Amino acid sequence: MQFLNPIALIGLATALIPLAIHLLHRGQSQPQPFSNLDFLRRLHHSRLRRLRLRQWLVLLLRTLIIALIALAFARPAHQAGAGWGGSTAPVVAAVLLDCSYSTGYRQRGGPLFDQLRRQAQELLEIFSRRDEVVFIPFASRPLGGDPAGRDQLAVQLGELAPTQEATDLEPALRAAADFCAAHPELRQEIYIFSDLARHNWEQIPPKAEWLPQAQVYIADLGTGERGNVHVDEVRFSSWLAAPGKKLSARARGANTASQPAPQTAVDVYLDGERVRHQEADLRPGEEFQFDFALTPRRTGLLGGYVEVQDDALPLDNRRYFTLCVPDSFQVLVLGHQPEDTYYPRRALAASAAADPALALRFGLVADLEPALLQQIQVLLLCNLNYLSPEQTALVQNFVAGGGALVLFPSPQADLNFFNRHLLPGLTPARLAQVIGQPGSRSTGQGLNSQLPYHPLFEGLFTQVAEDQPHFGAFFSLASAAMGDQESAPLVHFADGQPAAILCWKEEGRVVLFAAPLSLEWNDLPLKGLFAPLMHRLVRYLSLPADPEQPYLVGQTLRRYLPGTSAADRLQAETPSGRKLWISAAPQAGRCWWQIPRAGEAGLWRLWREGQLVDLFAVNPDPREADLSPVPRQRLEQLFGPGRTRFFQPQDELRSLVLGKRYGRELWRECLALALLLLLLELWLARAPQRRSQAVPA
Repeated sequence: MQFLNPIALIGLATALIPLAIHLLHRGQSQPQPFSNLDFLRRLHHSRLRRLRLRQWLVLLLRTLIIALIALAFARPAHQAGAGWGGSTAPVVAAVLLDCSYSTGYRQRGGPLFDQLRRQAQELLEIFSRRDEVVFIPFASRPLGGDPAGRDQLAVQLGELAPTQEATDLEPALRAAADFCAAHPELRQEIYIFSDLARHNWEQIPPKAEWLPQAQVYIADLGTGERGNVHVDEVRFSSWLAAPGKKLSARARGANTASQPAPQTAVDVYLDGERVRHQEADLRPGEEFQFDFALTPRRTGLLGGYVEVQDDALPLDNRRYFTLCVPDSFQVLVLGHQPEDTYYPRRALAASAAADPALALRFGLVADLEPALLQQIQVLLLCNLNYLSPEQTALVQNFVAGGGALVLFPSPQADLNFFNRHLLPGLTPARLAQVIGQPGSRSTGQGLNSQLPYHPLFEGLFTQVAEDQPHFGAFFSLASAAMGDQESAPLVHFADGQPAAILCWKEEGRVVLFAAPLSLEWNDLPLKGLFAPLMHRLVRYLSLPADPEQPYLVGQTLRRYLPGTSAADRLQAETPSGRKLWISAAPQAGRCWWQIPRAGEAGLWRLWREGQLVDLFAVNPDPREADLSPVPRQRLEQLFGPGRTRFFQPQDELRSLVLGKRYGRELWRECLALALLLLLLELWLARAPQRRSQAVPA
């Protein structure tokens, strides 16, 4: 037994008031003379004894009533196995509030976040000034976590709103664990106010060593369905974009509700203009895809988005994308002999007829000079055998300055020249021994369409064996030390060895093929995929050299801009129009521009002296769009069933927490017993009066 408000025990002294009044009243009594009627004394003797007994009972009842009221204000609590105590020990508590974008889901009572915040505000009233409390709002990372007083925490709580980030619970739990570990002598409590959307909960290992041994309280907003229609991905081959040319694209999404979403509008916007509108019936619980065409009307950096009809969670109804439409780009194709460039010339010439941005030049390796390289963006060296030292330095400087190189080694390639002089300045790969036998392409191996490959090869593989190239012989690509270079295979042979690699070198890129353009070694130039592959390759290499990756809200963004230096001053413009200065971070010979944290979804712009130099898309994490709640069994497995308590919006949080912390509070029972004794006292006090009034009648 202990008292949660022990100062109120002083009120027990008021229980002496009825006794004091009784004693004072007895002291003031005066004897009154009466006739000597002895028979009247004997008649009332037994009645007077009963009256005195009743008076003492009334006095006792009044004393107990006042004592019980004082005990009720002292808030007694009883917990099985606990002893007696007159005070409560302070606690250390970590309050975690989910601010991810899924908490913005709207229900009849408003966003889920508002319900969570109301419960958290109710919780703050429970803590005393002696408690150590930290408030940790979190989304993709903790948004705070400094200990503060109850009033300060209430102010922080009132200023919060859902972010556009996804949930990452583990950093917040680690921060709570560190805070609890700093106060091992106190009782530890963790409160989690979250919509319990499934994403990220499965990644936390159950009963991890760093999880604190604390009592865990988890808000449960109920099991009602939270249907959501969302767009997860927009895919297209951006390197094929050209003014007036249709570009095939596909959007993917899902309807997670148990009911269909009939006549849902799907719109596509490009460069501020709606270019496609369609009504779709989205089946419940299934993914959907939406095919459409993009037709850019101008060159330059363009942005757009795919949007589905508004629902209870509007943030994930849009998926943003960007594409770069070049005005023109120059490609130079060189070989030692004219026949070395025969197949690339034919493939690229056919592509140039349908691609007005593609400008081609052809020549011999002997004609390679600085004036040629100053006018081009992509250089193809076909069946290369050897370069002079001057030409080697020229090619390496071209790549380091931002140019793109495609290299096909010759069947008679000088491996000493390649591995000692040319490749070390371009790529970490080296040409090793020849695998296979030239002239045996019919029995050679093909390309592996099952291993990961670059999107350049998307749609180029078919199921028809005759359409696939065969390689009778090729060079093995051995990897040397990476150093400050980055490389990745573009595609693999059937045996898993790389058939081509893409490498970064300072500001430029290099594509190295393992096989020459020789029909003795392979029949790649004769296959249908060769022409589109060459076109895609030069198109891809002509675009701004930035790794293609989907940026998500909450991430740190790094953008590479050729032609910029750390001395430049760049501004980033957020989708809402806010501008901020950003800093450069040179790395591996390239100048990267860094945005510490992307807090908004939409189209971001980078400006240099009022000129737009970059446009890219940032989207919400599609994994957060799955609003199905994590099962309770998973949560109990994570924290332990004996230490996990759930509470719902209609539950009285004070009774739940204090009942678990100190035991069951008994103030209600004290007041109820006091009321019962009061009724008994009224009956005892008034009953004699009524009987005494009945005698004269």
